[in-house]
Amino acid sequence: MFRRLVVGMGFAALAAGPLAAQDFEIGPRLGYVKWKEATGLQGSAMLGVDALYRISSRLGVGVRLDVSRPGTDEQYFASEQSFGDTTLVFAVSQPVTVLQYGVQARFETGGSLGAFVKGGAGGYTLTLDPQSARGRISVSDWNFAVGGGVKLRTGGGTSITLEVQDLIYANFNRDDLNPVEPRFQPRRFPDVVPFQTPFQGTAHNIYGAITFMFTPGGAQ
Repeated sequence: MFRRLVVGMGFAALAAGPLAAQDFEIGPRLGYVKWKEATGLQGSAMLGVDALYRISSRLGVGVRLDVSRPGTDEQYFASEQSFGDTTLVFAVSQPVTVLQYGVQARFETGGSLGAFVKGGAGGYTLTLDPQSARGRISVSDWNFAVGGGVKLRTGGGTSITLEVQDLIYANFNRDDLNPVEPRFQPRRFPDVVPFQTPFQGTAHNIYGAITFMFTPGGAQ
C-alpha cells in the first residue's frame, strides 16, 4: 500500500499545477536486461517510458514505467511424472511478465553532449504465465534503480540518452517463479536434476537502454 501511495504521489505531482511545455520531457525507452543469474530469469528486452519535469536546467524529477517478458531458465525448475514403471523428468520453462514503476530524479551536466546520473524508487510486479502457474500468479515488492549515462541534445526540443542502470529488486524469491505443483516435484530420481542453491533476497540486474526524449511544444 505504501509503495502504491509513493508512486501515485509521483504521478499526481506531474499532473498537478501548470507545467510549462519547455520544462517537460517525455519519451520511449528500449533496452536489454541481464537478470541476476540466480533469479532464474533469462536476459530479455525491456520497453519503457520516461516522463520528467525539469526543476532547473540540471535537475529533473518524474516517473517511469517499464515492461519486460523474460522466460525462466529451465535448469532451475523440473517436473517428474510417473506412469507405472516409467518416470519422465521434464525441464520446465515459462514466460513471465515483469512490470516496474516508480518515481525518479536525474541530475545532468550542460552542453550539447553531457553526462547524467539518475536514481529512483517504486515497485515491481512479476506475473506468471496463467497457463502454467497454479494458485497465486503474481508477486510484488520494492524496486530501486541507480545509474547514469550520456545525453545528446539534437535540437528542436529532442535528445537521445544512452544509460546503464542497476535495477535492484528487493525480497526476490526464485521459488515464486516455480510453476510445478508439489506433487510433481522430482522425488523418484532427484539426482537427475542438478541441485540449485535456493535464492531469496536482493537481486541486482544490469539494464542498458537508449531513450528518445522530446519536449512537447517547444525547444530546450
